[in-house]
Amino acid sequence: MRVHARWGWAVWLVLGLMGCAQSDLFRVDRGLAALLDQGFVPVETPTHLKAWRKPAGAGSRREPAEVLHVYLEGDGAAWWAQRIPPADPTPRDSVALSLAQSDPHAQVAYLGRPCQFLSEAARHDCPMSWWTSDRWGESAVSLTTQALDAIRQASGARELVLVGHSGGGTLALLVASRRQDVRCVVTIAAPLDVQAWAQAHALTPLTGSLNPADLPVPTGRFEERHLQGEADRVVPASALGRYGARLRPDQWMTIPEQGHSRGWVQRWRQAQNPDAPLHRWLQGCMNRA
Repeated sequence: MRVHARWGWAVWLVLGLMGCAQSDLFRVDRGLAALLDQGFVPVETPTHLKAWRKPAGAGSRREPAEVLHVYLEGDGAAWWAQRIPPADPTPRDSVALSLAQSDPHAQVAYLGRPCQFLSEAARHDCPMSWWTSDRWGESAVSLTTQALDAIRQASGARELVLVGHSGGGTLALLVASRRQDVRCVVTIAAPLDVQAWAQAHALTPLTGSLNPADLPVPTGRFEERHLQGEADRVVPASALGRYGARLRPDQWMTIPEQGHSRGWVQRWRQAQNPDAPLHRWLQGCMNRA
């Protein structure tokens, strides 16, 4: 059924992103408590962003600390009745947060999206467009870039690995295209061509957002790996679109029977096994050989 243009953008935001209900495995409140238990500490970031970092030595392994793994949150809370955006974009559930918890690397950080995890008073200056039509816009890219600067400075790392689930992966590519310190971008169930993704759902595209498929080819500035779920109805394979056409076969992988959310955390944990095919596929990108 075709919707009126007035609500078109709102409905496709809900379909695509990313604030969909998930298992209790991904509950944000539990996840944040677990982060603190693991030694993560808050990082001083731009006013509208929240981030947490695991200092070197807080984990069980001792990889080189010059590489910092940063996990970018998805697009946040679900829309009411599939047409009214939430007053608070803070996610109720999060794959990215659980992925950060599962990473045994020496230095790991978790980065929220603009206006998430803020008090009502702190959210007062946040335009709602930052989590609706402009969620991948210039402001989101700029704020995220500033936050990454702060996290990197606090960590002392020389290089960043950006890992984003869903819309967080889209943002990771946009940010990486403007930086010189990103060695690797890993996206998980992310729409890499925003226009193709909207067309796949026969929906109206975002008006204030950027599209990774419109970026110049990075020409070796950073490595990239893209994971796609074969059974993902939220971000189908067609959402690779024009971006997919520029990828080498070794840069993307389709996981059989994998959906948009459930199952990714377990696969990420399994990938810590050096004998796992996914570990070998990610190794040269995420860590130094």
